[in-house]
Amino acid sequence: MIGKSLKIILVLAGVYLLYIVVSCVIVPSFHEPKADSSWKPKIDLNQNDIKGVSPDKVVLLQDREDSGLARLQLIKNAKESVDISTYAIHKGPYADLFFGCIFDAANRGVKVRILLDGIVNKFNQDLRLYSYAIFAHPNIELKYYEPLHLGKPWTWNNRFHDKLFIIDEEVALVGGRNIGDKYFSAAGSKGASNDRDVLVFTETKRNKASVLTQMADYYQFVWEHPYTEKAVKKISHRKEALGKNKEKEALRSLKNAKDIYPLPINKDIDWKKDAYPAEKVYFLYNPHQRINKDPLIWKELVSLSEQATKSIYLESPYIVPTKKMLEYVDSEKITVNHLKVLTNSIASTPNLLAFSGYWFNRKEIIDSVDELFEYQAKTESLHGKTYIFDGRISLIGSYNLDARSTFLNTETMILIDSKDFAHYLQKELNKTIDQHSLQVLEDGSYKNDNKVKESEAAIWKKLVVKALSYVVKLVDFLV
Repeated sequence: MIGKSLKIILVLAGVYLLYIVVSCVIVPSFHEPKADSSWKPKIDLNQNDIKGVSPDKVVLLQDREDSGLARLQLIKNAKESVDISTYAIHKGPYADLFFGCIFDAANRGVKVRILLDGIVNKFNQDLRLYSYAIFAHPNIELKYYEPLHLGKPWTWNNRFHDKLFIIDEEVALVGGRNIGDKYFSAAGSKGASNDRDVLVFTETKRNKASVLTQMADYYQFVWEHPYTEKAVKKISHRKEALGKNKEKEALRSLKNAKDIYPLPINKDIDWKKDAYPAEKVYFLYNPHQRINKDPLIWKELVSLSEQATKSIYLESPYIVPTKKMLEYVDSEKITVNHLKVLTNSIASTPNLLAFSGYWFNRKEIIDSVDELFEYQAKTESLHGKTYIFDGRISLIGSYNLDARSTFLNTETMILIDSKDFAHYLQKELNKTIDQHSLQVLEDGSYKNDNKVKESEAAIWKKLVVKALSYVVKLVDFLV
């Protein structure tokens, strides 16, 4: 009897596993997304006679501590509303400070909404306790995008990768950082993740010509989307008490912030003083389709690559060009004079799976670009997604140069038409290249540079990446 029951269980498990493989691997391998026939590129690089049409100004935030401080202060200074979306919130002191600011703002009457990915945050015990406190608070709401449904494995690939802060519909922050210690840690911190954000603001609230209106409309669209669900629908008295205790802990962290965070969060800082004007600012995002999406951000990047004549700068944590991505590219149309690329080295990368996809294509990438640089800081990694075209158009946000960001994930990017901002961004990118990176030669070795020392990866890491590269190549459309 036991043997028969075991066989039934094994058969059912096998059927379910097959169901998962078909839904998550086989269907995405051939599924064609529904294309938007009305889509047009945002920018025509040949039109350069339009000046000063944007009401928006932009500020580059790339220092880890400054970026972390900006988030806390934006929430602390909010008067009416705080809308936040991010891929993940990681347990740690920064997350506690973050929630301390959230509860403090909500207690002042500020309406707070938080959107998170529904799978990667599912098993964060700290966040679960915070969700109980949020459920009980009248001024805070928390929703998950595409929560884990065991009966719907076709939804598992489509993750929520947006990173967006909107404060009082007057200021917004767009970038590639999640909420966690490694994204905002002090210089020299082991495991630190380096990224970039753009602070966008307008002097006139609710200006229809402002990109902030586009962002607010997009946030509302996702908030009300059928794929989005409340994180908690009901709680017991015990869970309510656990949530209240967690809220008190967060507020204590905020009260003792000087003992936790190195920068003074109560000191007012004029984040707008380093602002650049822009001729135009656009907000880009992928459509909310399941399985494979119409790759709108990738189409924009391809269009800009085809239009550029002088230079293209690309920075991505890993670069995994797939066959399906390249179907959108006509290489004969890309005639730019200089293509410069920055990514992680095998020593610096923390994401072995995605980097393995890059490693398999590394030789082809070397042959396709003018300069390829790899970051050499062994205790830190690159997490930035930065694209600059002809020293004029800049894109910063959450989009990685891979199939996952192209076809599977939701993504958000800010596109800035400003020569001054692009030149400043290019200088900052060159600092990372000159001070922390080495150029990859045609044979895959590094060009000698007296200023930068090569970081040697552990043998186990090299072996894992090389072995995985052959496996990942078979399913690179999921990476």
